Amino acid sequence: MTYLRVIKTPLVRRTPLGMYLCYPHHYELETFSSIIEIDETTEGLLNLCDGKHTREDILKLLSEESGEPAEEFADDFDEFVQYMVDEGILEWREEPSFVEPLYKRDRPYSIIIALTSACNLRCPFCAVHAGDTRKDDMVFDDIVPLVEQIKKLKPTPVTISGGEPLIKKKMLLYILEELSSMREIDLSVFTNGTLITKDYAQQLYDAGLRVARVSIDGHTAELHDHIRGTKGIFDKTVRGIENLKDVGIYVNTVSVISSMNYQYLKEIREFVKQIADSFNINSVAPSGRAFGTDLLLSPDNTFSVGMSNFDSGGIRTLITPRDRCVMGEHVYIASNGDIFPCAQMQFPDVKMGNIKENDLSEIYKIELVQNILKLTVKDFGQCKECDIRYFCGGGCRGFAYRYTSSFQGTDPFNCEIYKRMACSILENGEETTKRILQELLESTKELG
Repeated sequence: MTYLRVIKTPLVRRTPLGMYLCYPHHYELETFSSIIEIDETTEGLLNLCDGKHTREDILKLLSEESGEPAEEFADDFDEFVQYMVDEGILEWREEPSFVEPLYKRDRPYSIIIALTSACNLRCPFCAVHAGDTRKDDMVFDDIVPLVEQIKKLKPTPVTISGGEPLIKKKMLLYILEELSSMREIDLSVFTNGTLITKDYAQQLYDAGLRVARVSIDGHTAELHDHIRGTKGIFDKTVRGIENLKDVGIYVNTVSVISSMNYQYLKEIREFVKQIADSFNINSVAPSGRAFGTDLLLSPDNTFSVGMSNFDSGGIRTLITPRDRCVMGEHVYIASNGDIFPCAQMQFPDVKMGNIKENDLSEIYKIELVQNILKLTVKDFGQCKECDIRYFCGGGCRGFAYRYTSSFQGTDPFNCEIYKRMACSILENGEETTKRILQELLESTKELG
């Protein structure tokens, strides 16, 4: 007897333009990627894929609900299930194994844990002002109950960050050992790579780490060391990447492009392609030490940075209606245990709780969190009248709050960038992408 279940809990995004199934995308910090448009029938079917029901159980329940004999839709059911199995969304298990079949917005959907405020570097764009250990940083005894909550809630992805998380070896290895065996969780470590000796890399692998994200911002020692403020860091980071790969850990590099290295964007891209298994190139964000500085790029340059992640001249990206960002679903746990709606929304007046005092499920009952989860583009300033609002989803609420002190404000950092991207897709995007965006914009106009 086999039981049908989702491998990792998907999220259903309801918009005025349709209902979409969103799914965790490996180690990415982004919470999910939209995969397929679904209807209420499909949603009902997925709700039964919790690892406790067999094929016969599900067909019987669907038959009772619809009033139709199971034989009439069994073939369609089998075809759909096989498609979802091939897509890596569903699986068959020999033994019953419960997993929440659809996200109910009553817990974090994904989590970043800043394991420490300590860091051996002092990067000028650090989003968390990392440096020396702070007196209220979490200790090992704080991490143990947090890990137990994560085991129960199974958010994904879970990213361990800092500061520099490798400084806290005992805490880091404990988290990896406890969570890495859980198939429902995609687990990664975000590091500057400088502390990864051959021995430490092996310990990370033995503890269960399979994906590391390593920061590198220059293609030469001169550039990277200048940005990071310490001589010799480039060589240590490159050796760290080699050590990780040698033991079998997948390496994704993350390069932050600011005014300090924008002119070398192409060279950095070519370099990280050679040394890593994959790469992400991001423009510097208006947060932390970079906020209000000349490190920030112009909208045109920020757009160029985003385009550097594509291998071809045409824009190829999956476009589905988005009516909000991930605030409240993708939570950030600061080094002192404070819980925030996302990594870009670390403001005292929007703190959701603290893991030393609050359960991750309990905080989802408070008014602040409920209000955050209800917000969509129809509530966001200029967005409610914009033709591309369901393309960009209203941008980043963290940036909007930073500039306007309001969840409903406009995100001035991303607004022009998304408009530029939409125009570029319509002008010279890949044909399928262009067609889908045109249909999305036409449907938005019809809404008024």
